[in-house]
Order: sequence, then structure tokens, then C-alpha cells
Amino acid sequence: MELIREVGEFCVGVGAHPEGHPRSSDRASDRRHLAKKLEAADFAITQFFFEAHEWVELVDELAELGVEKPILPGIMPVTTLHAVSRMASMGALVPAPLVARLEAAHARGGAPAVRAEGVRAATELCVELLDAGVPGLHFYTLNRSTATREICQTLFA
Repeated sequence: MELIREVGEFCVGVGAHPEGHPRSSDRASDRRHLAKKLEAADFAITQFFFEAHEWVELVDELAELGVEKPILPGIMPVTTLHAVSRMASMGALVPAPLVARLEAAHARGGAPAVRAEGVRAATELCVELLDAGVPGLHFYTLNRSTATREICQTLFA
């Protein structure tokens, strides 16, 4: 962070992990480390997650440490059943109720139904987050923006 600030005028964001960084020894030390990073940064973007309370708890815990910088939630729609295991390998477990929704959709209508249910679930998460007062939404699209565009069309129609 210090080097970046020495190089020039940049708006600097850092990563945040609602459940704590995978290499952190514990949540409290993770929060202290993130608060220290945010002293020098302008904002943070979270790793993707699937339940609004995760963002709320992160922001509340950082506020207790004096952090007032914006924390943008990272949203990644689950559009395939294969994505569930891939996301877990990236450190973000998909909650069992969401997996059950996706599996039920698959039983009803195969891959297209899974995609539709995943977009619906991500849209619901965005609504909850907006209601909770997020400063914005950050979407992980993996170079596939269709699901994100559908979510935005629903949210901002």
C-alpha cells in the first residue's frame, strides 16, 4: 500500500473475506489485519459469499475497530451445479439451503432451471444487501456477464 501511494494518485481497494481469509489463524486477527489495510486503502471488495448476514457482520466487526471505509460485497451467481464444488475450492462454501434449491431446480428442469434458480438466488441476495445499506455491488462475472445483466435488470427495472 505504501509503495502504491508513493507511485501516484490512485484510488486503492483491498480484498476482504467475510468469513476471514483462508490463511488467517482466527477471525479476530483477520479483522485487525483488514482494518490495518483499510487505513491505507480507500475501500474493500469482498470475496463472494451467499448470505447477507456475512456482509453485515463483516462491516459491524470492522466498525468496532473504527473502520468507516466502504466495503463492497462480492456477488457471484451460481449458474451450474458444477460451480458449487468449484466455489468451495476457492474458499466460499455454498450454503446447504442454496445447494438444495439448485438441486431441486435441476430435478425439475435440468441445467436451464439451475441457472434460473441461481440468478434468482443472487438477485434475492442483492435485494437483502441493498436493504442492509451496501454502498454498491461488485459482481464476479468470470467473463460471462449475462447472469449479472439479468440481475441488474431485475433490481433496477
